[in-house]
Amino acid sequence: MNAECGMGNGEGGLADDKCRMAGNDLPFEARSISRFSNPFSGASLAVSEPVASQTSPAPAGEAEHAPRRPQNDGAGTGAGDDRRWGELLWYRLVQYMFATLFAALGGWRASGRHNMPATGAVLLVANHLSFLDVFLLGIPLRRPLNFVARSSLFFPVLGFLIRSVGAFPIQREGMGASGMKETLRRLRRGGIVTLFPEGTRSRDGKLAPLKSGIAVLVSRAGVPVVPAGIAGTFEAWPRSRLLPVPRPVRIHFGPPIRPEDIAGMESQAVTALIRDRLQDCVRVAQEGLARDLNH
Repeated sequence: MNAECGMGNGEGGLADDKCRMAGNDLPFEARSISRFSNPFSGASLAVSEPVASQTSPAPAGEAEHAPRRPQNDGAGTGAGDDRRWGELLWYRLVQYMFATLFAALGGWRASGRHNMPATGAVLLVANHLSFLDVFLLGIPLRRPLNFVARSSLFFPVLGFLIRSVGAFPIQREGMGASGMKETLRRLRRGGIVTLFPEGTRSRDGKLAPLKSGIAVLVSRAGVPVVPAGIAGTFEAWPRSRLLPVPRPVRIHFGPPIRPEDIAGMESQAVTALIRDRLQDCVRVAQEGLARDLNH
């Protein structure tokens, strides 16, 4: 998985219960903010959430090369259509390892997972606070993620490892033609492509302006865009610190922005809409984390 990635510079609870994942006790006591739930289940870790309604089928006559639209929403009960079984097995192992690590080092919680379509191509966009963000994004979701990563990370050993869990390179200056082509290719396969539209990690913990290329990508992709807000990872590992410290973290997935929501909009308006939705998700995550810390 990538450490710093995006459009431009291509970045359980504090209960004394045993953590559970996939029905098995993990070999440590949870030191997080609430019970650490199975990350592959459909239920949210943080709140009781409604089941999302089905998405309308793609309109007749849609171009054959367009990415597949989701057929229904929800956290999903079966995933990995864009992965071979061996790749999916390895992804699950890495996912399990990082879920365990985050639970042991402060704990994590997620809400809004029902907003992630269960099938079909999706762009997942998030604020970027820390090297930890990309790992946190992949923990709560049953579906495997693909990651946009800056090309300088693809050196021996690390490059092999991050490719093995779905990362692909873009140039540091921006996504470029090759990055756009690979993103669209993975979306055509029905996958989720994750990126940080700020382009780099935050210097102050706040959401920075988004790179203008996000509007171009969203318009060309023609797939739902799911915003995600992350809280706590800046305090755990800001760019000014050499190594991370234990801190609880939280993530909230917001309602998807669907192609029909932005039809006919100018690029600047699309970028502004995505940023507003990201800011809403960040606020929900921050408020949830503050409640957790006060309990």
